[in-house]
Amino acid sequence: MKRNLILITGLVVLATGCNKGQKSQEQPKVSPPAVTTKTTEPTVIRYEYASDEITKICKDQMKLTDERLAAMLKVPSAEKNFSNTIETFETILADLSEMVSPVTFMYSVHQDKNIRAEAEKCDSELGQYIVGLFTRRDLYDALVEADNSKKSVKTKQTPEQKRLAEQIIKEFKHNGLSLSDEKLNQVKELKQKLTKLETQFASNLNENTDFIEFTAADLEGVPDTVLGRFKKSGAKFKVSAKSTDYSAVMENAKLSETRRRMQVLYENRAADKNTKLLQEAMGLRAQVAELLGYKTWVDYRTEDRMAKSSKTVEEFLSSLRGKLAERNKKDLAKLMKFKKEMEPASKEFNPWDSGYYAYQLMKRDYSIDSEVIREYFPSDYVVEKMFDVYSKILGVKYVEVKDAKVWAPHVKLYEVRNTADSKFIAHFFADFVPRDGKYGHAAAFTLRSGRMINGEYRTPVSSIVANFTPPADGKPSLLDHDEVETLFHEFGHIMHQTLTKAPFATLSGSSVARDFVEAPSQMLENWVWDPAILQTLSGHYKDTTKKLPKDLITKLIKARDFNQGVFYTRQLLFGFFDYTIHSSSKITDPTEVYKKLYKELTTIEPNPETHFPATFGHMMGGYDAGYYGYLWSEVYADDMFTKFEDAGLLNSKVGASYRKNILEQGDVKTADKLLVSFLGRKPNNKAFFKRLGIRE
Repeated sequence: MKRNLILITGLVVLATGCNKGQKSQEQPKVSPPAVTTKTTEPTVIRYEYASDEITKICKDQMKLTDERLAAMLKVPSAEKNFSNTIETFETILADLSEMVSPVTFMYSVHQDKNIRAEAEKCDSELGQYIVGLFTRRDLYDALVEADNSKKSVKTKQTPEQKRLAEQIIKEFKHNGLSLSDEKLNQVKELKQKLTKLETQFASNLNENTDFIEFTAADLEGVPDTVLGRFKKSGAKFKVSAKSTDYSAVMENAKLSETRRRMQVLYENRAADKNTKLLQEAMGLRAQVAELLGYKTWVDYRTEDRMAKSSKTVEEFLSSLRGKLAERNKKDLAKLMKFKKEMEPASKEFNPWDSGYYAYQLMKRDYSIDSEVIREYFPSDYVVEKMFDVYSKILGVKYVEVKDAKVWAPHVKLYEVRNTADSKFIAHFFADFVPRDGKYGHAAAFTLRSGRMINGEYRTPVSSIVANFTPPADGKPSLLDHDEVETLFHEFGHIMHQTLTKAPFATLSGSSVARDFVEAPSQMLENWVWDPAILQTLSGHYKDTTKKLPKDLITKLIKARDFNQGVFYTRQLLFGFFDYTIHSSSKITDPTEVYKKLYKELTTIEPNPETHFPATFGHMMGGYDAGYYGYLWSEVYADDMFTKFEDAGLLNSKVGASYRKNILEQGDVKTADKLLVSFLGRKPNNKAFFKRLGIRE
């Protein structure tokens, strides 16, 4: 999941809101990115901007925010309370985020490079501005004074109000308000530098246009359907460093040298720039942690998460290391044996071999050919049928908004409505086709957070962004099974963001603890491994009444466990890498750390020509000191799934409970309390280890 516009250390400000009776102050006279709340209006967010208009919106909104905060601070000390200070503060930031989140989103999706550049600059400046706000002592003192006032103490606050005050004040403390002014200013400057580095890192990857030229002989084994979508330069094929091209070559190209060159291309994207940016960010993070009194950046980042400390993270990763080592060894032995069968002279297994031999072995042992399976998953049809599945589980329906104004061809806008009464709930966009300058992976973006305003609920707006295989040779966009799984995962984030009922945007949607945020979506990946669901989702692109053959479904499900030791070892590698570079201030070369861990964990010699950390967007996109969360949250995802396993995957009663106790809650309760509410017991790791065939 992609971070939202404003990511403050530990607290994602998706937008902030007010309760019934709290009026928003007047907005400036600028062209707003969110122009309406009417469900019949086809324009939900703007994407057309004149030159420098984004810059003006950005500056005007920061200026207005400063003015509104100044007015809030004028409330006399004796009169400060929750409503006129804490709630007002959140409302001001909610309005800011609602105005600028759709604007900065343009740097991830807009077709015009100049607009993307301007939006990127706005994103960076706003990030620095928000850091500045959360290091202001006058704001902190006013909020604490309001929280401790007799009026606030005597007033019976709701649990949500108490949670809001706690989270906001905790965030200020987390930014160093207990420090001296000198050290506080140092923290502020360091964090502002960090936001600038992170934005630049992401932009370098989004704007990357690297490619490599191959002859037809170089690409032996790559299906004609894939070759047909590559651009040509004379007799050669131009293969980009986009993930879809990379995967197609790495899984199918017979020549080892072709795969090696492809890996070098892919794992060196923006390496000359991004390696330095990551190195600098690591140093800044270590300095911030030290100034704030934390042993490491991991300790600082995890304090408000489920893990709570670096010690817990290390113990969690280490506990998996031993369990996965044996499984990884067995999986690699199978791949090496298969390689020697195909190439008897082979003596070693290379990092560029894994994808190819795993895919070829799967085809041999399970008769699974992704190109055949793709034919049964035309993207438009899969999306439609996925909606049906989610609809039955969650009690909602999805209505496409015809003639909606969108930022690129093929982007669609949908309404989310309650099935029972057709009540409008939210909007979301779907942007699935790859293009130059677009965010390169799959993510869910919050464009407007749900919140209460003057007794009415401000409906959320989100966007799912992915890069599925584009149409080619007269065929529509066809998905492989992994892409179907990705679709279910990211749409789970969309539901988390849009079905929220949290009254405040700070607590709204997927703004939960970073090491829990993936769990609701990871749970929903399980649906694409069910025979009946696969029948529902599939339909041959020439005739959608022809479903994925039952024998293929059986083989696909049987193959689910295939090579899982290698897959989870890779996830463990990423987790350990993240933990390691953020647990010491002495590390200067992240590439060296990665390659050392790569060899230790995978037992394969790393490719000496690559610089993977430079391409690892998570490290500069909000998952720093948090990548362990993917494995951590998967434990809870598998545990939650047991409720559906027992009752049925389309059981609306369990689905209603899941919607009520997990999706609607946002962060109004801590993650462990949400889990107990849904499970009816404390969570455990039994289902996770059972799925991997690992003894506890």
